[in-house]
Amino acid sequence: MKSLKILALTVFLALVYLGGDLIANNAAFINTPGPLTRIHVYFTLNRAWTTGGYPLPEVSSQIFYGDPDKLYANITHSIGSFSGWHIEEATPGRLDVRVGPSFWHHASRLEVTLSPVRGGLRMDVTATSRSGFPDLGADRNYILNLIHEIGDENAIHPPV
Repeated sequence: MKSLKILALTVFLALVYLGGDLIANNAAFINTPGPLTRIHVYFTLNRAWTTGGYPLPEVSSQIFYGDPDKLYANITHSIGSFSGWHIEEATPGRLDVRVGPSFWHHASRLEVTLSPVRGGLRMDVTATSRSGFPDLGADRNYILNLIHEIGDENAIHPPV
């Protein structure tokens, strides 16, 4: 009887942790392409990318318009504003970012590629969890948070 209670408590705590992880990642099960596809993505992938082929439509390449040098400065400032995010390597057109682990997430690595386009920069991001296990949407959430933060930074410091 005691072992059954311990097993039930373990299962309950695992479900609470799983639910907390999904909540922390802003898992939106009712958005397109639907809950089955989203559950499949959250529970099978440990990466997210913006260059095409990613099954969730909210994760896509972004084009930011303005002076490329000011955009680059805004992008690096946006990355630095996140707690636990560190630029490990910065080369022209590419940033390698390490996202530190937290209670809910393993460490991840973001590869930010910046390509010049007419009037600005195109940003493509690939985020990969270092654990090798499904990340329950954490890498998707990192990309979306980065895109929103860059948009906010560009609104505060217009790159024109």
